Amino acid sequence: MALGLAGTPWKVMEVNLDLAKTPGQLNIHLDYLPGSLFEHPISKKDCPVYDKRSRNWRHLNFFQYECHLHARVPRVDGGDEFGITPVHVPWAQPGSGFTLMMEAMMGLLTQSGMTVSEAAGVLGENAHRLWRVLHRRVKEAHEQMDMEDITQLCVDETSIRRGHEYVTVVCEPLNDQQNKSTRVLFVTEGKDSDTVCRAKQFLEGRDVDIQNITEICADMSAAYTKGITEQFPDALLVYDYFHVVKLITTAVNAVRLRESREFPHLLKGTKYLWLKNEENLSPDLQEKRHRLCNSKLKTAKAHSHLAAFQDIIKTPEPSEAIEGLHGWYYWVTHSRIPEMVKVARSIKEHWNGLVAYLETRLTNGPMEAINGIIQTAKRKARGFRNFEYFKTAIYLIGSTLKFDLPSPVPIHPHQTS
Repeated sequence: MALGLAGTPWKVMEVNLDLAKTPGQLNIHLDYLPGSLFEHPISKKDCPVYDKRSRNWRHLNFFQYECHLHARVPRVDGGDEFGITPVHVPWAQPGSGFTLMMEAMMGLLTQSGMTVSEAAGVLGENAHRLWRVLHRRVKEAHEQMDMEDITQLCVDETSIRRGHEYVTVVCEPLNDQQNKSTRVLFVTEGKDSDTVCRAKQFLEGRDVDIQNITEICADMSAAYTKGITEQFPDALLVYDYFHVVKLITTAVNAVRLRESREFPHLLKGTKYLWLKNEENLSPDLQEKRHRLCNSKLKTAKAHSHLAAFQDIIKTPEPSEAIEGLHGWYYWVTHSRIPEMVKVARSIKEHWNGLVAYLETRLTNGPMEAINGIIQTAKRKARGFRNFEYFKTAIYLIGSTLKFDLPSPVPIHPHQTS
C-alpha cells in the first residue's frame, strides 16, 4: 500500500535491512505472480512476459537508512509491428535510477532554496545524478507551463559568472487583476538584441499570440531597445523606473567624487549619505545631509535634482508628472553640472519609454527580486558549471514549475485550502 502497488501485478516479496553497508540499506524486492499480463508501452495491449531483466531504484530513506527497490522488469512481445519492449513500472519513469517519490523530493529540496550539492548531501546521493534528474524534470515542467493570456513582459539581464558573461531573463510580471505572480518564462545566453528575437521565437513556438503583448518593460540599454522595437513593434516599450533612478544616482555620485578632491573635509565618506533615501538615514546623518544641502556644493545641487525627479515620478496623475518632467529637464540642463546635464539629455533621448512608465506603472521590481534570489543561489553554489546548469537553476527558482510527481511529504487538508 505504501508503495502504491495496489491494483497492479506487483507484490512485495522480500524486505531485508543490510547493516553491513554504510549507513545501512533497506532492500525491498518486488515481483509479480506467474502468468501476469503487462501492457505493451506502444501498442497498449496486454501481453504475456517474454523475458525479464534485473533493475534497482533508489527510494526515499527509511528512517536513517537508504532504501532501494529491486525488481526483475519484464519485457513483452508486441509482435513484428511493435517488437520486444520493457514494460513501464508504476514507481519510476523509464530509464531512471530513482523512484518517482525520490525525484519529487529532489525537486522539493532544490525549489525550497537548497543548492543541488546541499540536496545531494541530505539525500546521500551524487550531485551529478541529481543534476541529470533536474535537467529532465525542469525541461518537462517548463514545456507544460501555461502561457495563455500573456499581455506583459519584463526583460532584464543577470550575470552567470564574474566578467562580462550574462544571460537574458524574460518574465511575466506581477498582475493582481489577473491573479498572476511574477514568473520566469524564458532564459537565453547574452544580452544583445538577438536575445529578444530568440524570446519571440520561443513564445511563438508556445502558441503565444504576439499581438496580445501590449507592454514590455526593460532597462535603457540600446540592445534591448533595438530588439524590442524590431521584434514587438506593436508593444509599448516601458523603461524601468528603478534603472532610470540608478542612472541619476550614478551621476550624483560622479559629482561627489569630482568635488571631493576639492573639498575632502566635507565630502569624504559621504557616498551613501547622498544615495540613500532620507527615511533610511539615522537622525545624525539626516542632520548632516541637511547641513551640506544648505551649502554651495554642486553635490548638494545634484542631489536636489535626484530628489526632485523621485518626487515628480510619484505624482499619480500622468499629465502632471509629464509636465513636471519637462520643468525638471530644463532646470537640470541649465545647472552647469556636466554629469547631471549628460544624464538629463540621456533621459530626454528615452523620453517615450519614461512617459510609458507614468501611464502604466509597469516596472521590473518583482523581476529584480527574482534576480536577487538567483544571485544568492549562484553564490551559495559557488557558481555554475555552464549555461545549461544556470538555466535549470533559474527555472527552478523563478518559474513556479509544477512537476507531475507525487508529493514526497504528507499533505494535510488545511494545506490545500
